[in-house]
Amino acid sequence: MTPALNQNDLARLVHAGDPRRVARALARLDAVQVAAYLDNFEPHEQDLVFQALPAERRPQVLAAMRYEVAADLIGRRAPEEAAGLLGDLQEDDAADILGRVDEAKLREILAHYDVEDAHALEELLAYGERTAGGIMSPDVFSIHHDVTIAEATRMVQTADDLPQHVHYLYVVDEHDRLVGVIGLRQLVRSKPDMPIHAVMTTELVSVTAETDQEKVAELASRYDLVGIPVVDDQRRLLGVVTIDDILDVVREEATEDILKMAGAGQMLVETRNFGASFRARMPWLLAAAAGGLLVAASLQGFEGALQAVPALALFMPVVAGMGGNVGTQSSTIVVRGLAVGYVETNRLGRLVLREVALGASLGALYGVGIAVAAPFLGATSSDPVHLGAVITLGMMGSMMIAAAVGTSVPLLMNRLNIDPAVATGPFVTTSVDILGLLFYFWLATVLLGISG
Repeated sequence: MTPALNQNDLARLVHAGDPRRVARALARLDAVQVAAYLDNFEPHEQDLVFQALPAERRPQVLAAMRYEVAADLIGRRAPEEAAGLLGDLQEDDAADILGRVDEAKLREILAHYDVEDAHALEELLAYGERTAGGIMSPDVFSIHHDVTIAEATRMVQTADDLPQHVHYLYVVDEHDRLVGVIGLRQLVRSKPDMPIHAVMTTELVSVTAETDQEKVAELASRYDLVGIPVVDDQRRLLGVVTIDDILDVVREEATEDILKMAGAGQMLVETRNFGASFRARMPWLLAAAAGGLLVAASLQGFEGALQAVPALALFMPVVAGMGGNVGTQSSTIVVRGLAVGYVETNRLGRLVLREVALGASLGALYGVGIAVAAPFLGATSSDPVHLGAVITLGMMGSMMIAAAVGTSVPLLMNRLNIDPAVATGPFVTTSVDILGLLFYFWLATVLLGISG
């Protein structure tokens, strides 16, 4: 059995500069595998591999690549070659790639299309990139509501250009308005002489062309759909968002939320470029640096406490660190819950209370453990009992504050129609550090009877 060819093996062949060996190696990989490797290659390596592919395989590989990477590759092709490659793709895939090509190159490529095909692509490109219209396929199979099951089946069987992803037949009336849907399974199990309108489902889940892509993915997940029809304001059928695009949206939105919360940009492709990555990270790290200065400034009044009980300094990192971790956990749960519709907006108070209670419980558990371990770590004090109480209660307070802030900030951002993932990371971390340490030192001055 021939061993699998991994990315490093292919990279070594590419660096060796032998196109024939590269071509033989590519023959052992399917289109998805080649696309995955190309996504991680440098531009000149991508070009060499792409040229080594047989002409008939190139559109398949292009369609399987990440749109941003595919757009860069297309941008390096001659306009006529690019139009030929994209012409073999589904219209929605071609539009997703062309939407990421610069305007001048786009016009050059479209000039090599037939007028009708170019117009169809321009219509798709006119929709917002992150909307249902921007990701839908206009190639949709519809039937009239008066046809019989037998006639509908024959239409599917004899269609000259059946869409690639046909899971449902969409039923329209005489004005082309969407009135129902029937799945292929139901079609083949129904009696041939029955009219479509007698067996179709009329309780439809549809979206408009302006619906946000994240909402489309949420509806598909909630209703277990593999396709969602897109209609205009008159309910005329415009296209369909198919399962492959829905999965792309789920991956894209999840990645975006994770990167935003980390302050590392919005797209993974940004992390591949030094300049883009620098520009994406700099504002958030500036916010974190400013937050650190605020922490230092807010603790200036407690030098006396540190001089009286130097052991307090030993536990500052763990108090701040544990609070930060809890804040991140709470904010992550809320941000993701809001994204997938899992957070019930009529029970926000219960959510905040639950997270705060968790913070108090976990703080008590770890606070007691650290207080017991403190003497063995060399943390001495003339009043070890009160020092242990400061550590325990300080830990509890810090983690309760962190849970409250980590839960409330994303909820507030969402209420203000601001993406909660944007400000959650640096804002929560800075707030928790300041408030948690302030509480810790205030508690020390009270329980240990020392002045700030």
